[in-house]
Amino acid sequence: MEFTREVEKWHHKHRVVLYDYGRIALGCFLVFKGAQFLFNITALEQILLESKLYSIATFLAYVIIAIHLIGGVMIAVGWHTRFACAVQIPIVMCAVLFFSPGHDLFSIYSPFAVALYTLIFLTLYFVGGSGYYSVDHKNMKARKHAMKEQAKARLQPNRPQTTTDRELQEL
Repeated sequence: MEFTREVEKWHHKHRVVLYDYGRIALGCFLVFKGAQFLFNITALEQILLESKLYSIATFLAYVIIAIHLIGGVMIAVGWHTRFACAVQIPIVMCAVLFFSPGHDLFSIYSPFAVALYTLIFLTLYFVGGSGYYSVDHKNMKARKHAMKEQAKARLQPNRPQTTTDRELQEL
């Protein structure tokens, strides 16, 4: 946990833009794969049937599509990135295990290589967090600002009340 905090502090201090572009690209790729599975659901069901998941193949196919679509959008905008990556990692790990690396490993569109690279990037963003240009960072910044304002208000208890303070107390 301490390691992830240090990595996150370093990211926010140095503002590595390429890291954020990679996160956005990974999220868009997952949304693309979810849409691709949605339009060709029979291929995904066939892969699941080959893995001996006869009774729940169709259900799992729709769950995988939903997780890829929703999780991809969450990763792309940087909203609860670690949670979205944690949900995606088991699915992509199963994809790595289902595809045999025996043939066409080094071809450009090898399913095994694509799944392996996706797993590596998901793990990277699971450890590193969402980055500087993300919804998570914006929310964290707003929370810190609100906490500072509350601390200032506690340090100055005898200040004269303004009209807005009186109006707030009346509400």
